[in-house]
Amino acid sequence: MDGARKAYELLRPVVLDKDATLAQTLDTEFGELTALLAAYRSGDGFISYDRVDTAQRRTLSDAVNALAEPLSQLAAAVVR
Repeated sequence: MDGARKAYELLRPVVLDKDATLAQTLDTEFGELTALLAAYRSGDGFISYDRVDTAQRRTLSDAVNALAEPLSQLAAAVVR
């Protein structure tokens, strides 16, 4: 997620200019995933994945998928 966030942060001014709705969606989805992941933070990292139960894994997966769809539109928005 960090790499995707960094790429988006660098391209955000262009995306905001060309597709403000997509920028808002990405801002929201990155924010929601970041907030969700905060619950799993432990020290400088995160808890071990084997300590995440099935329901929590589904929630994390759903959040990643919710981000992936608008993120896949990023390149097209930049070249418009």
